[in-house]
Amino acid sequence: MTSASCPCRRTNPFGETDEDSSPDSDDPLLQQVFAVRFLGSMAVRSGHTQEVIYEAMRQVLAARAIHNIFRTTEAHLMVTSSCLRLIDPQTQVTRISFQLQDVTQFAAHQENGRLMGLVVEGRDWGEGAEEGEPTFSAFVFESNTEGEKICYTISLGKEIIEAKKDPEALAQLMKSMPLTNDGKFLLLDSETGGAENGAGQDELESEA
Repeated sequence: MTSASCPCRRTNPFGETDEDSSPDSDDPLLQQVFAVRFLGSMAVRSGHTQEVIYEAMRQVLAARAIHNIFRTTEAHLMVTSSCLRLIDPQTQVTRISFQLQDVTQFAAHQENGRLMGLVVEGRDWGEGAEEGEPTFSAFVFESNTEGEKICYTISLGKEIIEAKKDPEALAQLMKSMPLTNDGKFLLLDSETGGAENGAGQDELESEA
């Protein structure tokens, strides 16, 4: 994640590999995998409006067009009730992971429903700041399904986080949704044939 605040600086979150590809140890109530293609990311000044995401989409797509970048790399975006993970479908290595509580905004494109983006909040610990200055990065994806489905799943994950603070609220939420045999929220069939056996592509990389 970048610590810069320049609204036009694009970043590559896939330069390093996280060797720990094991599933979350807290057995989250929600675990849904989407097949996506990472289009690009950039630092943004704010993380609390969807307009920031739409502008990031515009700039990332424009940069790809200017540089004649048409090839994309497929990845698996796993949404759980605690985090988001972008996984290499061939090696099952987690390339990048965010805590769900750090995702401040998410939205699907208003015209191209297969595009979706999200904003993640981080901290800049430079210049001796005791608490760190907040930073925001927008990530843009193209999905095999409707971007709204990914947004709905992220929204549900955030609902679960809040409901966990109140056992009664969590019980009510679980009653209102269908569950799998192992007690997870049942949303839709996996697009990837399971996170463990998806077909692989080239190594994940930012191309914007």
